[in-house]
This record gives sequence, C-alpha cells and structure tokens, in this order.
Amino acid sequence: MCGFAGLYKKLALTENDKTSVINMSQSIRHRGPDDCKTHFAENYAFAFRRLSIIDLEAGVQPFSMFDGKYIGTFNGEIYNYLELREDLKKKGYSFSTRSEIETILTLYHDEGPEFIKKLRGMFAIVICDNEKNSMFFGRDPFGIKPFYYRVGKEGVSFSSEFKAFMFDSEMKEYSIDEAALQSFFTFQYVTEPDTISPDIKILPAGSYAVVDSSLEVKPVTYFDNRFTPNKKISFDEKEKRLRDAVMKSVEYHMLSDVPLGSFLSSGIDSAVITAVAAKLCPGIKAFTVAFGVKEYSEIENATGISSHLDIDHIKLVAGLDDFLANYEKVIYHLDSPMADPSTVAIYLICKEAARHVKVVLSGEGSDELFGGYKMYKDSIPTSYLSTLPGGMKTIVHGVGKMLPKGTPGRNTLMRDISPIEGRFVGNAFVFTEEEKKAFYKKFNPDVHFAQRTKAIYDNVSDLEVLAKMQYCDLNTWLKSDILVKGDRLSMGNSLEVRVPYLDKEVFAAAKDLTSKDKLSHGTTKYILRHAFRDLLNEETVMRPKLGYPVPVRLWLKNELYDWAKDIITSPYAEEFIDKNAVLKMLEDHRLGIKDNYKPLWNIMTFITWYRLYVGDLENTRKRVLSGEL
Repeated sequence: MCGFAGLYKKLALTENDKTSVINMSQSIRHRGPDDCKTHFAENYAFAFRRLSIIDLEAGVQPFSMFDGKYIGTFNGEIYNYLELREDLKKKGYSFSTRSEIETILTLYHDEGPEFIKKLRGMFAIVICDNEKNSMFFGRDPFGIKPFYYRVGKEGVSFSSEFKAFMFDSEMKEYSIDEAALQSFFTFQYVTEPDTISPDIKILPAGSYAVVDSSLEVKPVTYFDNRFTPNKKISFDEKEKRLRDAVMKSVEYHMLSDVPLGSFLSSGIDSAVITAVAAKLCPGIKAFTVAFGVKEYSEIENATGISSHLDIDHIKLVAGLDDFLANYEKVIYHLDSPMADPSTVAIYLICKEAARHVKVVLSGEGSDELFGGYKMYKDSIPTSYLSTLPGGMKTIVHGVGKMLPKGTPGRNTLMRDISPIEGRFVGNAFVFTEEEKKAFYKKFNPDVHFAQRTKAIYDNVSDLEVLAKMQYCDLNTWLKSDILVKGDRLSMGNSLEVRVPYLDKEVFAAAKDLTSKDKLSHGTTKYILRHAFRDLLNEETVMRPKLGYPVPVRLWLKNELYDWAKDIITSPYAEEFIDKNAVLKMLEDHRLGIKDNYKPLWNIMTFITWYRLYVGDLENTRKRVLSGEL
C-alpha cells in the first residue's frame, strides 16, 4: 500500500524545497490514488500517497502522536500490529484508530529504534523525532517494500521510488555509475543497495538508520537471512513446522478491509498460496496471464488448478499489441534498468487484477527459501568438482574442451570446476566480462561481476553449496529483481501484492532445511510439495515452474525485429553502447545463428531506460506531471 516522499534538511525549508516534495509526490501518485497528504515543518517535509487497505477512515498519514513529538509515515503492512497493540495496551497506552502507523509510533516511543525487530510484515518506515531533531528510516527483513534516499549537501531526500528524484531540487539529472552498469549487463539489474545513479542509494533490507543534522545514513542490520541447516531435526517435524508457518502466514496476509485475490500460475508456489487462501476465503478470485503462443502459456494448467480448488478464475490472454502498448510504461515504472522479460506480463496481469480487487497474494520467495530453481538441482551433483586438486581440475577442463559442443555434460564440466563463488551471481546471468567488451564502450577490466557478491559469499563460507546459492539469490536476485518488479508493476496499477512466503516465521522454518529436504526424490522444493500434497492434485504438486513466460524470443525474429532495430539505432546511450555490435546480435538471432534474445533484451531495456531517465528527461518530467506516465 501507499508511497511516500520527503526531505530532511540542516536548515529551514525553502519554497523551492516544498515544490520539489509536492512534485516528488506527484510522480508516485499511482502508489496511492485514494488520498494525498503533505506535512511541512521547519526543516523537513513528508508527502504521502495512500492506497486504503486497513482502517479506511482513520488511517490517514503523515500521522502525529504524543503532542507532535513524533510524526511518521510508512508504506506496507504490519500483519501482527493488532497483537503488538494489545501488548502496548497492557503497558498503559491507548489508541484512537485501528491504523498500523499509530502502533508503529507507539512502539518507537516505548522502545526506540530496536522496535523494528518486533514487526512482522512488509514495510518502509520514516519517523521524525522532533525532540531529537532526527529521522528514523526502517525497512522490512526481505526488502519487499522499497526505500530510496539521496544524501545531498543540504539535506537527505527520500522516496518509495527512484523516479521521484527527477524532481529533487538538488538533483538536476541522473548520472550513470559506469561500474554498476557494467555489472547490470551480467545480472540484468543493479544490485542493492546501489542504483544505476551513484548518488541515490537503497536502504538495505533488514536494516534501519537514524539520521541527524550530520546527514549521515549508517544502516544498522537487524535481520540476516542466513540459512543454518539442521540435520538433528526430523523431516516430519520440519514439514509440520513449515506447513503451520505457511498456513498462518497466508492467514495473516489476508488481513484487509477491501477485496482480495491471488495470482495463479501453473506451479506449486502460487497453487499452495491460492489453495490455503481459498480454504480461508471461499470464492476468492485467482488471476492468470498468458500470451497467445501455446508453449508460452500457463493458462491450461492454471485452469486445472482452479477447477480442482473450485475458485473464480480470471484469465487474461494478451497479444503482441498489448506488449507494445505497455512496454515503455513498464520500463518507466521499474525505476532502474531491469531486463527481466517477464515484466510486461506481470504489468498486464496487475492491470487486470486491479479491475477486480485492491490486494493480491503471490508466490514470490518460495524458490529462494525452499530450493526451487533448476540451477540449484543441476549444480549440486557436480559441486565436488570445484574441490578437486589443481592438477585434476586442469585435466577435467581439458577433457571438457575436447568434447564437441553440444555434448551432454560438456558445459557442466567446464562450469563446475570453478568454485560457486566465482560463477553464480544469482538466478540470472546474461553477459560474461569477456562478452561485454564487444559492445560496452566503457568496459573496465578492473570491474568484475563477482565483486558484487563477494561479501555475500564471505558471510556463508561455512555452508554447503545449495545454501550458498540460495543466500546469494536472496540478496541479489530476489531483492533487486523479483521484488522490484512485483512492487513497482503492481503499484503502477494501484494494486498491492503480498508475498506470504517472505515472512519471518516461514523463514524460521526454512532456514533449518538441509539440501536433502529441498532437493530430493528427483524434484526441487520437495518438502514444500510434500507438505501440501493433500490440498492439490499430483500433477500440480510435481509440475516445474514457467514463471510468466513471454514469447520475446520468437517475436524478435519476426514481429519485433524492426521495432528492436529502431530502439537499437536510436540516438540514445551511444556513449555506452556499440550499436553495430548489437545490430549484429539481432541479425544473428533472426537468422537462428545464435539465441540472443536475453542479451538483446538486456541492452534494449537499458537504451529505453536511458531515453526516459537521462536522454529525454525533461520530456519525461512533463509527461509525469501531466499524468501521461
């Protein structure tokens, strides 16, 4: 729900500062079309956009308490706020609303910054402590809700979205971090806490910061999603704990004063969430999207699930025209460049769902917590190769090179003799450093994608390979891709998406799982499949995921060829991209010489983003304020 923008300064606000905050708020109006409030004090300002979900009448923000001692705002949902409120009542506090923000400010008053550890939910929080002349910034454990900030010479500006800074009074334009961009071409996104612009940062997930007149933002970590596999607990006990945690989490996530639905694909993740939700709320609506190409459609399988569950199933079949009509809006709403081909499909299903409900449950996080990706399964059997002595590795590498290309197992041999830390950077991997030299004009040999994951792997150096890969995905792929597109593309349609798997208690059950609990009986996420086998049919329980497939690979050869060529040859981003090299990729893809659809999508996404946020920024500003974007 909702979104905020604001400014905290050493000195008094100017009229220009106030206009800036108002325009920042206007740029994120899609996050909260139900209400808009601003609060201007001597040296700080809040602007809040509300999507009303809970306490529709009294939950207005910014919210002031204790005779103006604290003024706060937050984006998200606190699922245990009623329990926390009861505990506070026992301490003598009273409440005038049913809103979460009143509970948050009371907790802050009672316990100080460490109160954030008690919250169960998704959130980004800002509290002004007028007594201390300081700001509290806080973000949920998994990074579900966004929190951007920029430290300037005179103050700290902050917002729920990156796009708001195009109206920041101190920032004239978005600059480009060339090292971050170089790594983007591997990851297909910029890894948190960085953004594509070096002076704009993201408050890390599971952290908070107290900002005073020094204007320093020093995040304090209060939650680490590190796995601790436990072989002493039986499989049956783990399964029961997991099932109970997921069931309870779904129940918590259904707390709402407005209509609620569920996304439904063909896989186990969304099927479990939908099945549990349907037991709690019979008649719940489920939503599925597909493009009109059979091998890229999940509708048939999703229909089978919905029939089994006897729920209201709304199906959206989109086409090429829908893709083209929404492509630019998707790139704009994503904030920083992101080259995930599923984004247009997600935007379209969010648009459709928003016609029926205000809140939707989704299955994000299951793969990272329970070992769902095929890459996990493929890497474990040969992970021992990286531990071989140097001479043996040389022999294995030589054998691999001698095998003809396309020989089953050749790529595995060549890949897995390297330690996981040097080759796995999350679930997406587009360009190697060597491949970037062909088209990235700013290539720096001293920059390497593994630099961005080194600290992550250092924190789990003692764990088994699967736990390392999951931890890497939780701190790269999940935070910077999965959750970004989930939040921005839903809120771009004024829809709130909730993710029950990404819950502290579900994680507490997941962190004890061993590799065998997750990868077993020839499948991934084994314990999750086994735990909920009674709610779903066997076919659904064992079906692999597709993940919002879009037929871009096919379209780039035919229907989208000229469209792609126009993007590539446009006058934008020429200082970064060798356009002739990219045109060669496009032609090779069209002729079937090489499957270049992901590399092409990666580069085209950046060029389009660059046009909107850098090359034609003034026009983008006008379109935002006019309501066109």
